[in-house]
Formats: sequence, structure tokens, C-alpha cells
Amino acid sequence: MRKEFLVTKEQKGERLDKFLVKTLDCISRNRLKCLIEEGRILVNGREKKVSYQLKPDDHVLVEYEKRKDSGLIPLNLEIEIIYENKDIFIVNKPSGITTHPPQPGYNDTLVNALKFMNKELSTLNPLRPGLVHRLDKETSGLMVLAKNNEAHLNLVEQFKQRLVKKEYRAIVRGLMKQDKFDISLPLKRDKANRLKMKVGFTKSKEAYTSIEVLERFRKSCLLSIKPSTGRTHQIRVHMSFLGYPIVGDKKYGIKDNYPSLLLHACKLGFYHPSAKNFLEFNSPLPERFEKFIREQTF
Repeated sequence: MRKEFLVTKEQKGERLDKFLVKTLDCISRNRLKCLIEEGRILVNGREKKVSYQLKPDDHVLVEYEKRKDSGLIPLNLEIEIIYENKDIFIVNKPSGITTHPPQPGYNDTLVNALKFMNKELSTLNPLRPGLVHRLDKETSGLMVLAKNNEAHLNLVEQFKQRLVKKEYRAIVRGLMKQDKFDISLPLKRDKANRLKMKVGFTKSKEAYTSIEVLERFRKSCLLSIKPSTGRTHQIRVHMSFLGYPIVGDKKYGIKDNYPSLLLHACKLGFYHPSAKNFLEFNSPLPERFEKFIREQTF
């Protein structure tokens, strides 16, 4: 659903969240806050805080899914759970499974599998229950999911404030000369292909990635990658732009016919939503990485 509003003189000074609660009585306050935190409510084309005070003639754009039964069909697939308590759980997502249904009728996803496992999930977005962040279909590794709406909002805010620590392993084509370096290249949607992102310097969003070479092979490198922002396809676009595409990247890489993407979310750290202590989790390299490394060393 898409709703647009023009702020009147009488509504001057109202907080954004309170304005929306009165204007959109079909959406709960908690859900509206989540939509604001996720950047799906814009004022004059820009993201604002819930406390933003409206001005006359402000243009407010709201995009959301109409509330209905998600219709999620359980997927008979066991997902590895490496940690769980009353608020959250951590999964080790396998490569080759989409995080949530991209369109109605698509059921081979992580949330469908979690429904089969009878996992409790937050309900702020019934089409993406529990999800506070995503991994690409081909990317494996650690994800945190919320079991209730309070934990969901807390985690969304942590991601927005860049309090969440993320680290990936990737194997890229080419031999890098530098051992460590940082990438600061803004990203935007590719108008020629809306399913892709690209580096762009106008109407784009900042994107920062730190790179460290862990091991060099004959014609490739194993990298530690730490993104401090979480833009769509950020790591894949940055590496491709620099001329070091990730092995197996069919969208941004070279046509090397390698069967799987060698990108893995190996570390995830954040503050527990209610206990407030910092938690950190690790996931070892998957077998597909080990297989590729064996092929390079013999």
C-alpha cells in the first residue's frame, strides 16, 4: 500500500509518529514506529526520526503491506539455531534459501522453514515475521530474529544506529596488493535493472566497508569484510566495482560458472534487547569455502 499526505498549517509542530497514528488508524503505533525505523516512511523524500516535528506543506509518503494473514506455508526444512531465549534467536542461514517470500506463492524461504519449526516470531510485519535484517539468497551465515515486537523495534534501532557488529568471509577473484583498506563508495538503485545496485554519487546512500586480506591463493584471496553500513548488496557491489568480484557472484561478478557464492556472515554482535549485555556469535567457514580453498592449494 502507498499513502501520501500533505501537512496543513493546523498540523504544524506535530510529531511524525503522532500525526501518523491519527491519520492512519488502520496501523498500530508500534508498527508505524517500525516503518519509520526501517525507512519506509519519508518526509519530503528523506528519512526522519519518530520525533520529527512537521512543518506546513511537508509531504509524507508511507509505504506498507496491507495487514492480512501472511499465508505462509510451512517448509519442511530444519534451520540450525545456535542461540535462543525469550526475545531472540540466532540462525545459521544456509546458502540457496531466500530470507522471505519475494511475492505471493513463493514458499521456499527462511521464514517458511521457521514456521515449520513452530518458532515464535514478531508480528510487526506479517509478511516478514521476525526479520530485522536480511541476507541475500546465495549468502550464508548468521542472522538474528525477533520473537516479539519490543525486541524487533530495539534491534531495528541498533542496526540503524550502527551498533551491530558484522563480519563476513569472502573469496574474491584477483590478488590484492594491500593487506588492509577501507571503501567509501555510495550506492544507489540501478535504473537499468531495478534488481541491482550500483556505485553512484547522486541521489545515493553512503556505504562503508573495511577489507582485510587473510590469505592469498594463486589467483584469488580470502577476505575478512566488515561493513559498517548495511546497504543492499553492499559487499558484492563494492568488490565488483574495485575489480575483485566475489567467486560465484552471478549478479555482479564474472561468468566463472562457479556454482555458489563464496560470501558468508561469520560474526554477529549486538546488545540484547532486554538484558542490554553485548552478545557475539561466530559461524565457521562452510564446506563450499573449504572445497574451493583445497582446489587452490593442490
